[in-house]
Amino acid sequence: MVGDARSDGCSTPSLLLGGLAMNPAAPADVLLRLIEGWPEEACDGLSRRRELPPPVRDAMLHHPSPRIRGALAAHPQVDPSARTRMLADPVGWMRRRAFGRPGQQSLPDEVLVRLLTHLDGPPSDTPFTREELIGELFEAMGNDRRLFQLAATHQRSGVRRFVANSVYWRDETSHQALLKDEAPEVREAAMASDAHRQQVMEPADLPDQHSHRFWYVLRRPLSRALVGQVLASGDAAALRVMAENLSVPPDVVETLLRHPDPSVRQAVAGRVDLSGEQLVRLATDPAVEVRTAVSTHPGLTEPQRASIDIDVTTVPGDGHFGSSDVRCRDIPSRQGAAPGLADALRWARSVNPLLRRRAARNAELPAELVTILADDLDLGVRVLLAQHHPGAPPALLLRCFLEYHCCGRDRLTELPQFPTDGLARFSDDPDPDVRRLVALDPHADPELVDRLSTDPDATVRRAMARCPRLPAPRIVALLGDPELAEAAAANPALTVERMQRILDRMTAA
Repeated sequence: MVGDARSDGCSTPSLLLGGLAMNPAAPADVLLRLIEGWPEEACDGLSRRRELPPPVRDAMLHHPSPRIRGALAAHPQVDPSARTRMLADPVGWMRRRAFGRPGQQSLPDEVLVRLLTHLDGPPSDTPFTREELIGELFEAMGNDRRLFQLAATHQRSGVRRFVANSVYWRDETSHQALLKDEAPEVREAAMASDAHRQQVMEPADLPDQHSHRFWYVLRRPLSRALVGQVLASGDAAALRVMAENLSVPPDVVETLLRHPDPSVRQAVAGRVDLSGEQLVRLATDPAVEVRTAVSTHPGLTEPQRASIDIDVTTVPGDGHFGSSDVRCRDIPSRQGAAPGLADALRWARSVNPLLRRRAARNAELPAELVTILADDLDLGVRVLLAQHHPGAPPALLLRCFLEYHCCGRDRLTELPQFPTDGLARFSDDPDPDVRRLVALDPHADPELVDRLSTDPDATVRRAMARCPRLPAPRIVALLGDPELAEAAAANPALTVERMQRILDRMTAA
């Protein structure tokens, strides 16, 4: 076994190597030694670093290990020129990883055009079709409209045909041009796409059981016969989906508004075509979840909203904000794109907290509104502002961390304006997540950090093992602790000399 217990406690070599790869104080020469000597152990740690020095990035780009190259391809700091080179990587999954991911700079237009050309005629040994590869590129770029436009005007008709036939990745201006494309197969594909979108679903199109296609059909234009079939079925889940479908005729909408299941009426409340009388009826519905759902409807005035008795915890995807005691049980619904500034400015002063939550997700809100929303009575408003606005006050970030216990809580501490001074005061907090904050305090007493390195909670112990305020002898001692070796090796207070000694012993083992 490599590295039995030595003076550096090298009983867990792979953990030590992974920790050194993550260590923000590790200089380029240490990282280059790791890449050269222990690429498999170092790759995960390298991918988790915030910074990759240029010489390290270059070494990773040319490294023989696909895992090292893959760690670079997935890193937020990788530049487009490096990803462009990776598009020619001999390993197929590496080429696809170079397509990109959220947070990375987009590839230049000319590179994307060349890439689309390559994907239009993939090598015969590639186990993926053109449609699969181009589809993966669209997904990697978050279905970027720019990519659709480049594909719609591409010189290769196969690429234009792919986007013309697409139902999902759609830019209307480009699609109209594709309907007039010079290539008959492109025009046919665009017309087929339109026909598919407009095709009315009949009873025979609906599968017998709930499935992906079952829900897909219910979101398409529906025939009167299929609407009647779903109504007669009494399937509440199907009725909820159908209730949101704008092809459902008005008389059926009225029927659904009177359905005995509140969840069906709740689904109807989101329709944009409701009349004023229907909105008033929903606003006084006996079920609070229905009243809450309709309270954000654009057809209501602010005085009308103010008169509605709501409960924000009944809204799917928002209930985790309802109380500081609520813990995550399920992943919240996807929030979708942030609202436009015009809507956010209007909603920020709404009497409805759900509308103020939407406004809080706009990163361009002016300082005046940020100040107002930072003191909002609704926990969801405060948390969303803290998570999304670069000007959110530091005190708000700390308050949200202390009050909020759900998804995205830990990310608050990673924001640049999160306050760190004075966090040592939370050393005896009953919540281990709050005790971990002590590790962020630049003035924490080393003895306090040392005490918390033996905390009953493992996450607190790991946080203290990485804290630069931990006394140096304790850091060295923890290098031999199987549980905390990785965290101790990642401690930025570890001297470069000690890092090199660890690698020297690894080499000699």
